[in-house]
Amino acid sequence: MKKPQQASAENILDLSVAVIEFYFRIEALSEATAGFATAGGEWGMLRMLVKDGPQTVPDMARSRPVSRQHCQTTANALEAQGLVEFIDNPKHKTSKLVRATKKGRDRFQSMRKQFLQAAGVYAPLFTAAEVTAATDVCRRARDMIEI
Repeated sequence: MKKPQQASAENILDLSVAVIEFYFRIEALSEATAGFATAGGEWGMLRMLVKDGPQTVPDMARSRPVSRQHCQTTANALEAQGLVEFIDNPKHKTSKLVRATKKGRDRFQSMRKQFLQAAGVYAPLFTAAEVTAATDVCRRARDMIEI
């Protein structure tokens, strides 16, 4: 059996460009179908809070490649819409926890449902194994890159 050929730097660059292009297509699709792509990170923050529970702004920033200030701006925008609230943090006197409100959880579920409906159009064009392999490669690459 022949040993698989090692990826080249050019292969990784091609993958990176494809992922970026794919991201922008998904962003355009999600904006057209659910209206949430223009939120600039609001979807991702809501998803994180619904999935993982309340977190501090610095913790959220550390888990993503963005600044604490960017996360704070996003959290403030979500609070202004009533989608999150700042609550006391029993582990820290001044660093509040950000928690999704019922309105925020409902909005997230609505957006998720709309996105799944749009994604369902493309699901029959791939096998589950292809999607799993692509997801695994993207996650492995994400986890390897140090910023």
